[in-house]
Amino acid sequence: MSVEDSLDARRVAERVGVLLGEIGKIADPRLTERTEDLVSLLMQFYGAGIRRILETADEAGMLEGRLLDGLVKDELVSSILVIHDLHPLDLPTRVQDALDRVRPYLGSHGGGVEIAGIEGDVVRLTMEGSCSTCPSSEVTLNYAIEKAILDAAPEISRIQAENVEPAVTGELIQLGSRNGTAKTEAIETRTEWLGLASDAPPATNGIVGVELGGMRLIVCRAGDDLYAYRDFCPNCRSALDTAVLKETVLACRTCGHGFDIRLAGRSVGDGAFHLDPLPLLAEAGAIRIAVPVPVHAAGPA
Repeated sequence: MSVEDSLDARRVAERVGVLLGEIGKIADPRLTERTEDLVSLLMQFYGAGIRRILETADEAGMLEGRLLDGLVKDELVSSILVIHDLHPLDLPTRVQDALDRVRPYLGSHGGGVEIAGIEGDVVRLTMEGSCSTCPSSEVTLNYAIEKAILDAAPEISRIQAENVEPAVTGELIQLGSRNGTAKTEAIETRTEWLGLASDAPPATNGIVGVELGGMRLIVCRAGDDLYAYRDFCPNCRSALDTAVLKETVLACRTCGHGFDIRLAGRSVGDGAFHLDPLPLLAEAGAIRIAVPVPVHAAGPA
């Protein structure tokens, strides 16, 4: 397991489950049972220790203000507190805080999101504005919103949007190609949030082509807002890094087709085409973009 994976509570839990399953296949049933008992005992031991630390800090009047805020905002610490049922914030509050973190991204695309309900381990959401009618909203939900909620509430297993149009289906495009050729072979991918150099986005209104995680994409700036899209025109299959941006409309230099970057890449005027958006989050001066990465290229866990 890589260092990055070891800091992800959800992946650690999945890895523990896989290892226990492998032991169960090759070991004596009694050894498997003892191994499961060992894992359970260690969980109880560390959980009791963490509880004692929190109780001691609380008795000393320290579990408040900056310390408490820092603990609940740290993804790793927050996940551990949830696992041991020690998190000071209840589930609805944590889900709401997660949505508040991605709200600026959704707002920059003319949309929003609200909690419709939480039932057991399922969160139901209502998408608002352009997010409710844009075919790309399913991508937004899967990447930006889902990650934020699962990081804040690892006990949630499913997230449902009540009013999102299904994503447009069609031939899979090999977006790494610079000549616009297509590739129809399906490739299994997983999404990773990758950092973008702070000086990479355009300083003023405009676009720039970059490569991130082996994928060509464009980063656009309109006013104070940044947007990321795959570097591919769905109308003529040309690259878009030389496109012209006027206010919020991006026009392909090859075919002239226009797309509104504020409305998740919708086609301007007639036409069913739309750009493929990539969730972009700018926090504390850092810029991260959710990029699909081939599973086989991710390396061993």
